[in-house]
Amino acid sequence: MRVHPPKRAALGANFLPVVTIVLSTAAILTYGYVAIGAGPGGPSQAQAAEPVFGDESGPTVAAVAQSSTTTSSTTTTSSTTSTTTTTTSLPGSSAPPLEARYLVPATEAEPETKQLAVDIAYSLTTYEASDDHRARLSALNSISGVGLLARAAEPLTYAGSWSRGEVVYPQMGGLTDERASVMVVIRQTVGSSSETEFSVVRTLDIRLMLGESGWVFDFLGTAGGTFDRLEDLALAHAVARDPRIEMPDSARLDILNGLVSPELLQLMAEIADRTPYGVVVLATGHPYHVFETDRQSHHAMGRAVDIYRIGDRLVVDDRGPDSATRALVEWLYDHPDVIQVGSPWDLDGEASARRSFTDVVHQDHIHIAVGDS
Repeated sequence: MRVHPPKRAALGANFLPVVTIVLSTAAILTYGYVAIGAGPGGPSQAQAAEPVFGDESGPTVAAVAQSSTTTSSTTTTSSTTSTTTTTTSLPGSSAPPLEARYLVPATEAEPETKQLAVDIAYSLTTYEASDDHRARLSALNSISGVGLLARAAEPLTYAGSWSRGEVVYPQMGGLTDERASVMVVIRQTVGSSSETEFSVVRTLDIRLMLGESGWVFDFLGTAGGTFDRLEDLALAHAVARDPRIEMPDSARLDILNGLVSPELLQLMAEIADRTPYGVVVLATGHPYHVFETDRQSHHAMGRAVDIYRIGDRLVVDDRGPDSATRALVEWLYDHPDVIQVGSPWDLDGEASARRSFTDVVHQDHIHIAVGDS
């Protein structure tokens, strides 16, 4: 089943960007909590919305939800705090319940700083299909700066779909007396009605700055990549683990790191449907420039693959006129997405065209390059 990606929301085009954004405990995150600490290593100036580190006097505040009813209760002992979140979906809603709040242990490095960052990351990735995304982001941002945040958060925002964030781990990315970066690993699951459409693990770079009362949200450094076509992400995982395709780990990592074009991944899957094969290189490991030229290689663009084995036969040992390798080269030559086929044969016979070409270098593999979609 092919997964059709939800439409991404276009937000904040008419708002003036402001670099500095201030949060307060009064502006509770739409689906989480605000935890504002003092400067690096300092005491808490404004406690979290619920006690995190065994503060028995801390207040308890229910999360604010636009499309669901949420109640929160906190039990505190002398050493630990446990939080139970119960979510009741509104009639007609079939989205999964909200995740319980991620609590940063007191033993962590800069726990209050991290708590604020994970609460922000959770809020950015948790919403309902019916939510007004401008209003939702305004809970994080001043009205004059919502456009800036909307553009930064656009990869996280899918119109007409629900989203659920699940924090995996927050790591400090940088720290000075006045600014901090927290890299929050979070799983974002997106769907519509009762169907989950995709789930992707991102790393968000949450930037904080020191305000008058402690740490406050500054800006979103990165949303952890843009996945405009989520079926391409699924395709990348499928090709990377396809048992019919032998490849070095460096090529597998190229795929999973998003360095290989979807067009090439689709072609690789189609070749595997015809025959098992072995890959030498995709991007990593290949010269950046075509050898002894200043032209960028299609490999460096993520648009080329070199194949050294077709079935159980090496290309160099399978160069007969009726060979399986020759048959595959002819099929590739007729494929509409293929712009280059280097192999033991020159099928077009025109040296100037260079769509199909051969030379001494291409006697032991098939070089395949695809064009832009």
